[in-house]
Amino acid sequence: MEKMQKNSVARERLCAFFDAATFVELGAYIRRPNAPDEAEGVVTGYGAVQGRLVFAFAQDTTAMKGAVDGRHAEKIVSLYKKALSVGAPVVAMLDSAGALVFEGAAALGGYSRLLAAVAEASGVLPQIALVSGACTGTMAAVAALFDFVVLDAGVAAPEGVQPALTASGEEDAFAKIRGLLSYLPDHSDAPAPQAAALDDPNRASALADRATAAEALAALADGGVLFPLFADVAPNVQAGFAALGAMPACVLAVDGVLDAAGADKMNKMLCVADDFSLPLVTFLNCEGVVGGEAAAALAHLARTQCLSSNARVTVIVGAAIGAGFIFGGNKGLGADVVYALPGAEIAALSARTAVAFLYNDRISADVSREALEEQWKNEQATALAAAAQGEVDDIIDPAELRARVIAALYMLDGKNGHAPCLC
Repeated sequence: MEKMQKNSVARERLCAFFDAATFVELGAYIRRPNAPDEAEGVVTGYGAVQGRLVFAFAQDTTAMKGAVDGRHAEKIVSLYKKALSVGAPVVAMLDSAGALVFEGAAALGGYSRLLAAVAEASGVLPQIALVSGACTGTMAAVAALFDFVVLDAGVAAPEGVQPALTASGEEDAFAKIRGLLSYLPDHSDAPAPQAAALDDPNRASALADRATAAEALAALADGGVLFPLFADVAPNVQAGFAALGAMPACVLAVDGVLDAAGADKMNKMLCVADDFSLPLVTFLNCEGVVGGEAAAALAHLARTQCLSSNARVTVIVGAAIGAGFIFGGNKGLGADVVYALPGAEIAALSARTAVAFLYNDRISADVSREALEEQWKNEQATALAAAAQGEVDDIIDPAELRARVIAALYMLDGKNGHAPCLC
């Protein structure tokens, strides 16, 4: 018996995504109710991605424009059950006209079961969605449940969903998904894929005494390579994956003032790190946070920090002022190790604000504001003062920073027990 829609766009996408000749289709002969000649609007199956088992589904625009009905949803739910039973990632290729309205409640019930399947796998299996066409309404909510969303070129982002990556075409999108998978484990209780040892963990860090967070990240990552995520939002926070001593890690570099978008970005990476027991390394050069508009995002970030159980290392490379220190990854909110460079500035107030509030009456013809600000930095805002109070574990010479951070990650490797943070 010949399969219907044998050369559909969805099937071609899946064959192109998986390693050559490894895609195996599931439910290939399922048809729409009361329409035995019409294939369902989704193709499901499994295959190998760089030799690893991955499950995937692709909505099929050549079959009723990929509209969702009860059987469409059931094919995806069945795929999820298999993926959960063996512990393997799920990739979705979303391109649908929405629900099949003629099915009424059956289509709506199918959407509900689809949402439940994706939610059940959240934090257990890595889930990556490629938005390759229309993704609106309830399907946008489905996309929002995925760990990462990759947006294909020329396609509108689902409402309320922030893509982790934007691709220049289908081939680039597939390469980006493979890149994401290379840093993620098969499931929450599995070890992360080991990176190739391409860099000496003990090499000296080419870093100034007081650096930006972005400079520190580039100097410490194996080969200086960062896999960036969410680059289109909150440029003050760099986020992504990197290898440190061949150990895959989630990384953050916070420069400047932390706002709501930056806090959301940090929260997203912490959730991924906690769900999949990946270490999180934060490089901090934060002068504080914005006002009340960021309060809800910061509260969410603090909650996630408190609930997460993965290994976390924070390195203060520049400033850590006021709430910037609090929300940037300190020991009180769960960081395992906090290091600082010798020139780091750590204080409750910036030098400018401290002088304005505390020392303004000392300014005279003989004592300038600048001199008082420098005095504040040298006496009240030093890394040594923070270390003396137990808030910094050690002050590290810049050249030794890479080796010390990697040593801390090796030490913490056994900590990564899975406890979902319910982000």
